[in-house]
Amino acid sequence: MKKFRISHNTQFAVLGLSKFGKGLTQALTDNGYHVLCCDIDEQIVQENLHIATHIIQADASDKAVLEKIGISNFDVVIIAFGRDFESAAVTATILKELKVNYIIVKANGIRQKQIFESIGVDRVILPEKEMGERVAYSLITNDLMDSIHRSDKYDIIEMKPLPEWEGKSLDKLRLRQTESINVIAIIRENEVMAVLDAKTVLLPKDDLIVLKSR
Repeated sequence: MKKFRISHNTQFAVLGLSKFGKGLTQALTDNGYHVLCCDIDEQIVQENLHIATHIIQADASDKAVLEKIGISNFDVVIIAFGRDFESAAVTATILKELKVNYIIVKANGIRQKQIFESIGVDRVILPEKEMGERVAYSLITNDLMDSIHRSDKYDIIEMKPLPEWEGKSLDKLRLRQTESINVIAIIRENEVMAVLDAKTVLLPKDDLIVLKSR
């Protein structure tokens, strides 16, 4: 997954005011970010004038529209068309043609995710796993990969081993006792290791999926 570092000057465009798009826009705006929204439905646009820096009524899957609003000038463009997969795929292709720097798209299922990734989208969101507000949080904190699940009691996060953990086994580290962390999987060389034992040694390039108590 390509990473993109967010600053307070980062400008966002959200194409489509689905529930996902609306929640994402509201959270970004509430945190002081410049957000342009575009939706084809005039009523939806009128109902949401207050949630974005700018909001326009137009067909965001039309290349001429995207060129007119200067979509290439935005740092991050999020496609949030609800269940209109065809329009989202067309728009993603156009955004790639227009050399948009960082593209995020909402997918409804693994097959759609694979198609968007083949187009070259930088990040694909599965809505059953991520809500718009949580995605906004990960953008604002420059943590595009790490936040997987948050609750009042624990977080599930993706992280790299700390330098002092490298080359040591799980039983030696005792992370549950010392860090309130339980390693539930390791991604190593694009393979997921879901069955771990106490003698599993952590390597520098590992990605750890961990459950951390609050």
